[in-house]
Order: sequence, then structure tokens, then C-alpha cells
Amino acid sequence: MFGRRGANEGDPFRNNSRETAGRFRRRYIAALSLIAGLALAGQVLVQRSLNSQRSGSHVVNQAGYQRMLSQRISLKILLHDPTQPDARAQLHEIGALRDRWVSAHAALVKQVDEVAYDQAARAALTGLLDNLHQPLQRMAAMVDTLADKGSLTPAERRAVLTDQENFLPLMDAVVLGLEQSVSARVAFLQDLELGLLLTTLVVLALEAVLIFRPAVDHLEASLAQLELRSQQAARRLESLRHLAGGIAHSFNNILTGILGHAQLQRLDALASRQSTEFIDAQLEGGRRATEIVSQLLLYSGHGKFDLQPTPLGPWLRDLMKVITPPGSPVEVRVVVIEDSTAAVDRKAIRQAVKGLVANAVEALAGRRGAVEVQVRHAFLSDPRAMSGPYRTELPPGLYACIQVTDQGAGIEAEELEHIFDPYHTRKEFGRGLGLAAILGIAHGHGGGIELESQPGRGSTASLYLPISEVTGAEQPAKVSAPA
Repeated sequence: MFGRRGANEGDPFRNNSRETAGRFRRRYIAALSLIAGLALAGQVLVQRSLNSQRSGSHVVNQAGYQRMLSQRISLKILLHDPTQPDARAQLHEIGALRDRWVSAHAALVKQVDEVAYDQAARAALTGLLDNLHQPLQRMAAMVDTLADKGSLTPAERRAVLTDQENFLPLMDAVVLGLEQSVSARVAFLQDLELGLLLTTLVVLALEAVLIFRPAVDHLEASLAQLELRSQQAARRLESLRHLAGGIAHSFNNILTGILGHAQLQRLDALASRQSTEFIDAQLEGGRRATEIVSQLLLYSGHGKFDLQPTPLGPWLRDLMKVITPPGSPVEVRVVVIEDSTAAVDRKAIRQAVKGLVANAVEALAGRRGAVEVQVRHAFLSDPRAMSGPYRTELPPGLYACIQVTDQGAGIEAEELEHIFDPYHTRKEFGRGLGLAAILGIAHGHGGGIELESQPGRGSTASLYLPISEVTGAEQPAKVSAPA
């Protein structure tokens, strides 16, 4: 019984919102891509900084190790005693140290270009290493002399000390220069990282100013526009309801006269023994028109209700026995969780509950199954929006809830927005006020309807009615609802 409405493709508001959203989306993607590129570049710089610091520290440590080797070699040369039993082993150890020292110096010379920060640092370090070459070669040659002769003369010992005194300050200068180059390179990379970070922050600030803030302003304007359109639509609906109520009252007055005259004409026909076939057809058509007018009055909220405090549990059990056809494949169960007494127009609520149960049975599409009609209390701690085009909110409080649940095909989300619209249906036949009249009945009682559905899993319609202050044990008294 539900239908589908096509989207308004020519709506300028929607088209403008769609174009603006697309423009903001493109800007956001561009800004996000730029930020991602800056973040990636920052990570690359961080990795390069760490690698540079690691390799620089390795070269500095190697230079320090070479300085330590020079001290050990010179000390072992000066302390060598050919008269000791292990003199040959000492010479072998000195030769091994000399080889490691020479190879470490050669590796250091190759790595200076990688560590030096700029051309000036590279030239200074290269000059220092060139000056180290001669004392290193002399001390290395002195090891061969010691191995050949077994001992050194006093002049050769003084030469070793002199070369050592020249070598160590030069080596200290090399270590210091390497440390400065490593620090300068790391500082440069850190400055680049800081620059990228500041650039990223600037891009984020520009994104906030040029993208997010206009987007928020546009969203606020769109929400305000939607709120205005919603209020206008609500006012139009209210106007239509008043119009429908006025027309229904007018037609009701006209139909009353028509039906009255038809009844008098029928009495005259019976008195003169004439056929009443055509008069009966007129009366039947008038009665059907009266039913439609009554539904219009219910939908418009101008219906007259004869409210009686009614215990809903027993009343619903009796009602289901009457409206459930015998032999139906659908079982209608009434479950009273908490019996509630509500002031209702029994005829109107009967029509509402009968319509909800009929919809639930139709949702099963002839299959065997069950429809559950549940009665319970519902306490609303906050205002709750009800279903329907009026966007009614029930105030907080205690309500009687009649809940009709089926396990049918369910309703799609787009259908739920229009399910209570008059003459909206997806059934081939039976278009009418239907659920719109049920919604009017609920509003006329000061309540509302909440419809929940999941495609493929069924639907639940909850009819909320204010709890009556009159208990079931007291004598029901008739009251009239305001027009």
C-alpha cells in the first residue's frame, strides 16, 4: 500500500547545494593531498636526518678509534723490550695494530666527503687528513724498522714521540671538524623539518579559513534554509488540513441534507408501493461519501471524539476476536505486558488498530505467520519525534502504547518518509486516506504514531496514547475531545 515519489530534479536549492558541495569536496581533496605530500616529505627528511646522524656518528667514532690506535701503537713501540720472552709476540701485535690503523685511516679518507657539510668543511677536513698522512707513514714505517732491527735507537724513539705529538692535535681537529659537520647537517635537516611543519600548519590554517569555514557557513545557511522550508511545508500542511476539514464539514452538511431527503423519498416510495432500488443506491453512495468525509475530518484533526476511559488490554482482546477472520493463515496475538487505561474514542481507535493490523497482515503477503499486538506502558524521558509529515514531538511523560509488529517484507527508508501521506500507496488498489486517517486519530487523542521498519525483517507501528487519570475500577464517564 505504499508508493514512491520521484526526486525534484529541478529544485534550484538542491542543485546549488550539490554544486557547492562538489566544489568544497574538490578543494578539500586538494588540500588533503598537499598535506599528505608535506607529511610524506617530512617523514623522508626525518629518515634522512636519522641516517645522516647515524652515519656521521659512525665516522666520528671511527676517527676517535684511529686516534686511540695511534696512541696504542706509539706506546707499544716505545715500551717494546727485545729481552722479554714475548718480544716476538709483541712485535706481531704491533704489526697487527699498525695494519688496522692504516686501513682505518684509508676508510676515513673515503668517508669524509659524505660527512662534510659543505665545500669549506670538506676542504678543511681533506687538508687535515693530508697533513696526517706523513706522520702516519713514518710511524707505520717505524714498525717495520722495529721488526727488522728488534729495537730502536734513541733518535728513532724521539722521532716516534715527535710524530705522535704532531698526529694527535691533527686527529683532534679532524674529530672536531667531523662532529661540527654532522651537527650542521642534522641542524639543516631539522630546519627543513621545521619549515615543512610550519608550511603544513599554514596549509591547515588556510584550509580552515578557505574551506572549512565557508563549508560550515554554507552548511549553516543550508540548515537554516531547510528549517525555513520545513516550517513552510508544515504551514502548508496545516493549511491543507484546515482546508480539508472545512471542505469536509461543508460536504457533511450537504450530504446530511441529501441523505435526509433521500430517506423521505424512500418513505414516500414505500408508502405508494413503488420500487426503492434507485433510492437505495443513492443512499449507499451517500453513506460511502459520508465515510470519506469522516476520514477527511480525522486526517484534518477536526474530528469529534467521544472519549471514554478504557482498559486497553481486555478491550483489544475482544476487538481481535471480532476483526480476525476465521481460517486466516495469520495468527493475531494480543500480549498485555502492562495493562493501561486511556481515554479513547473506541470507534476511532478501533478503526486505527484495525487499519494497523490489516497492514501488518497484508505485509505477510498470504504467508503463514503471526502479528503481535502488544499493550504496555511507555515512559518518555525526553521529547520524542513521531512519524508522519507533521513532525510532531510527544512531550515527556507516561503513555499507553499499542504496538503492532509483523515479520513481513519491511519498508524501504525512502518509503517511510511518505508512508503517512494521503493517497500514498504501493498497492494497485485501495488508494485512500488509510494511514493518514490513523495519524489524524492519534493526534486527535493527543498522541502519535512511531513507525519502524527494516527491509526483509518486518515493521513495528507504535500508537502512543496519553494515560487516563481514571482507573479501570471507576465508572467510565464520557468526555468530548476538542474540535
